[in-house]
This record gives sequence, structure tokens and C-alpha cells, in this order.
Amino acid sequence: MKIGNVLRAFGREVLILLAFGGTLTYMTVPDLVVSLKPAVSFEELLSEDGKEIKPGSHVAGNVVYALDYFASESTYTRRQDGSRSGDRRSGNYYLIPTAGNYVALKSRQADVEILNQLSEESFNYLITGEEPPKTEFYVEGKVELLEDKLVKYFREYLEDLGFEKEDIDSLGEPLVIRYVNFTAVRVMAVIGVVLLLLAGLLYRRRYRLETRGSGLRRAEDLPG
Repeated sequence: MKIGNVLRAFGREVLILLAFGGTLTYMTVPDLVVSLKPAVSFEELLSEDGKEIKPGSHVAGNVVYALDYFASESTYTRRQDGSRSGDRRSGNYYLIPTAGNYVALKSRQADVEILNQLSEESFNYLITGEEPPKTEFYVEGKVELLEDKLVKYFREYLEDLGFEKEDIDSLGEPLVIRYVNFTAVRVMAVIGVVLLLLAGLLYRRRYRLETRGSGLRRAEDLPG
């Protein structure tokens, strides 16, 4: 095997396919693995003998109870001249009760209104004890550790609810459930794999041409 043939077989088309395919695969594989795990429902999280979640768990179902949000998220655009656009709200972090613990739920901005309604119903239930008509909100996502910059607000909200600092410490590291469009993840993962396969086939063809030639007769070998 000649190194020169190996290197020359990498044309621009092969490198482009490898770059795009590799990037898509790298970005989607972690979430793809999560999507293949059995999903834990919010009802199971409330059950005393229900399943526990940890970073990397797959959660899906209707949110049963939601308390108020303890933090909001905003995004902005940095312009070429160094200035920035105004902040645009991109969702809230709600507190979700589970059996003996609490987790955060990161919402999209489009879901804020319905989660605020569910939060109001949940507080009414805690105050009156009467089960109200439930607002249904379905979410599917993955579990991660809550970012360090948000842990402070998570803990402060639990303190406002009456928890002692020792009790909050005993709950362990705060977790957050983040929405993930797993259908889009699967589609992108398939596209990434297809691009990698095309890169492999194209490289094989180019390598065979480099080592064996095209198989066509050279001009000097053609009859006059």
C-alpha cells in the first residue's frame, strides 16, 4: 500500500462527506442512545416504589404536578460591530415534585403558558386538597445535572417553600429534565451514517482508480 495513493484518494468530496457525516453522528449519538432507553413517566416519578432517574435517563409523559419556575432563560444575538440585540425569552426552569425529591424541568418558551396554568392548578390542589381538572402537558426529554449557575436559584426556591438547608443538602445534586426532539435526533443520526457510508464508497472508488487506473487504454496505446 502506497501512502501517496491513500492520500490522493481523499478528494474534496470525500472530505466534505466525512466532515458533515462525522459532525452529525457525533452530535446525535448521545441523545440517540438516550432515546433507546425505556422511558420513565412522571407518574412513576411520584410513586413510592417508582423508578429513579439519573443523568442520561429518558423521561416521557404528561407532567402531573408543576410548581412555579425558579429561573428563566434568555438568548441574544451578538452583532459584528460588537453590539447585541435585546434579550429574547427562551423558556423557564420549573420545579417538579417526585417521590421524596424535586427535579427541574426546562421548558421551551412556547410551553410557558400551559406550564404556568399547570403550576397554578398544582398550588390550588396543595392549598385546598381538591383535585382540579388537570391541564395536560406532554414532554419527552433527557435528564442532566442542573448547571452550577442555576443550583443557587433551585436551592433558594426550596428554602422559600420551607425546606431547611440540611434537608436540601440531603436531596443530592439537582437534576433537570430537558426537552429533546428525539424524532429529529434519529433522522439526523441516519443522515450522518448515510453520509459516512457515501464517503467510504467514494473513497474506495477513488483509491481503486489510484492503484489500478481507470482501465481505459492510454492514448499512445490506441491504434493509429
